[in-house]
Amino acid sequence: MPGILGLVTKQTENNQELFSRMLDSVNHFSYKIDSTFNKNICFGRVHLNYVNNKIDFARSNDGRFLLTLSGEIFSYKNTETSQIEDDQTFLLDIFIKDGIDCLKWINGHFCAAIYDFVEEKLYLISDRMGTRPHYYANTSDGFIFAPEVKAILKSEINKELDYLALSEMFNFGHLFGNKTLFKEISQLPPASYLLLCKESQSIHKYWDFPEYADAYKKIWPSKSSIKQTTDEFINIFTNSMRRNFAKNKNKILISLSGGLDSRYVAAYAKQFEVKPLVSFTMGPKGSEDQMYSKLVTEKIGMQHNPFEVKPQNIWKDAERFSYFSDYMYMIQGPIQGFEAIESFSGDKQVTVSSQMCDALFGSTLVRKRFKVLIDKKTFDDEAKGILTECFRIFDDSLLKRIFTNDFYNKINDKYKDIPQQYINSNSIPIHAYLNLLIHEHVRRGTLSGNFMNNLYMETRMPSFDNDVIDFAYKLPLKLREHQYLYRRAFTQLFPDLAKIKRQHFNISIDASNTRYRLSIIETKIVTILKKSRLEPLINRIPKYNRPSYTNYNSWFKNELYDDMVSIVLDKRTLSRGIYNEEGLRSIVNSHKNTKNDHSRLLWQIINLEYFFRNNID
Repeated sequence: MPGILGLVTKQTENNQELFSRMLDSVNHFSYKIDSTFNKNICFGRVHLNYVNNKIDFARSNDGRFLLTLSGEIFSYKNTETSQIEDDQTFLLDIFIKDGIDCLKWINGHFCAAIYDFVEEKLYLISDRMGTRPHYYANTSDGFIFAPEVKAILKSEINKELDYLALSEMFNFGHLFGNKTLFKEISQLPPASYLLLCKESQSIHKYWDFPEYADAYKKIWPSKSSIKQTTDEFINIFTNSMRRNFAKNKNKILISLSGGLDSRYVAAYAKQFEVKPLVSFTMGPKGSEDQMYSKLVTEKIGMQHNPFEVKPQNIWKDAERFSYFSDYMYMIQGPIQGFEAIESFSGDKQVTVSSQMCDALFGSTLVRKRFKVLIDKKTFDDEAKGILTECFRIFDDSLLKRIFTNDFYNKINDKYKDIPQQYINSNSIPIHAYLNLLIHEHVRRGTLSGNFMNNLYMETRMPSFDNDVIDFAYKLPLKLREHQYLYRRAFTQLFPDLAKIKRQHFNISIDASNTRYRLSIIETKIVTILKKSRLEPLINRIPKYNRPSYTNYNSWFKNELYDDMVSIVLDKRTLSRGIYNEEGLRSIVNSHKNTKNDHSRLLWQIINLEYFFRNNID
């Protein structure tokens, strides 16, 4: 992925040769490469040449500071993106003027490195959400950092596995904390900077999620308060969207599903006069995404480009994505987007995607287990259990079945490490849950869809705007129910688009909370009936059987079965001492011959095998 790279050593021999190999390892599509060498310091920037391309690096007039940046800055205090000519120069100027404390006010999606030649200090910086994952390690060559692990592996580094990271992979489906699959390589945490001095190295957190006690009271605000809060949200969200559409207006691509998040983006793109208005939607004809997104594009005059994912392309794209992402994500998630993004690359330079707002503004709080957290003021065993297990996707009995006892014991309970950090905080349970929720969504997004997008385009996310996040944490719980305020604001802004049904719920955005409750009950009843004798009858009703954009369950039973078996049950895979062969074969047979769907687990096994073959063997 495009990003910044660096090498800080005590010796100068062979630095440039090693650094050149690092740059080449992440140059997947003939990106623009900038590099500079100064004694024992190597800085590099691999980028698309779409934004911040006026200078290679920012340097202070006196030669003391050198800065490189990947990504964009959208605002700083009273300065907006339209007033920032070059983000690298801007960041260096405010760093020199305000010091490292400037970081708490920077609003953007970026990572940066600053070297102080006078004090011989390196500052490695992440944005608030960690939207640009960055990895670092201490090696025999010195201190090294890069946007992909494979660049760090060009140095002589210990390749010892990190079983905590492997536990996260096989419990959450992706790396959850700041580990990598290698014990010696870590990711810079969000909202942090790493300070490297001559004799020390430390990580400092410059921002954390705010906690407002009043937001967690279960009281309906007054009508005047709801109106005021809605107006405040509209103002904040409009400003966020304006920042994301201020530049590259004729080069923006919209990823449009049938949901509310992307509908906001499409509507604002029209409002801010993005021309031409171009979107793409994944999914077969007849899917909810295609149905509802087409209605949206027709209403606002946007070009609608449908892309149907085909299994024969998935297998090739899965191996590519697995390699690009250093095998740290469940590869079935983002790979369906390769064809669409590649087809627009070059013509389009920026993709805008409002991720996570559905969760941020309350979509998960209607679930029974999270309602339990709302009533708790302190952590008891029940609350701890909910937070520990809420993002697990694989049943423990399944993992015991496929792994050898030795491997299972190495990864068994290690997945609890990250949730435990939130449980150990002083926050009330529901606040800790919201923090964990956002962490999970951002971590998953940056390692999957955003990572893939960033291979070809600059990715902007209005939902990760500092002001939007701060507002969300002040929002009363009652206004989060069924995304009440989030839907109310959209209905007020775009009433015609609010009448179009949305995916999953099959009801309009402007429907009442009562209608949303009934929709959830309806979905639960249909799920139960599909497991009963009435399944044939339910299968005849189209609205309960719309196709998804992928069907790995079916593809691993049919079109991709032989490809899947060629990896999962291959002699090399079975010889690693990781898998219980009998258990693994039973999972494959169960997926093939029963209604059980083990496709997510099978993808993860494939992903790990790619990792071993490319990095260990």
